[in-house]
Amino acid sequence: MRKKRNPYIASILSIPVPGLGQMYAGKSERGAAILVATIIVGNLNTIFLSAYAAMSPETSPFWAATLPRALHDLFAAYGVIFLIWQVIDAHQQVKYSTQ
Repeated sequence: MRKKRNPYIASILSIPVPGLGQMYAGKSERGAAILVATIIVGNLNTIFLSAYAAMSPETSPFWAATLPRALHDLFAAYGVIFLIWQVIDAHQQVKYSTQ
């Protein structure tokens, strides 16, 4: 018999560590994939932010200075959307697996 899990606990666990709520729900592979995706996107965001911070707007052409910042903003927006989605997903994984 499966232990009854709380979908709200899964959601709360997913906020500080993406994928942990899915692991709590018993979906370990899904949780691990979400965690790996979060690490990859976070590292890409850091790389683009570092590239942007190292450039001088006076000496760099427009796209060389603007593109890294645009990519950083894009990855940050995807990161927020991904965080919200995976919290909702963790809640649903528990809610629908116990019915």
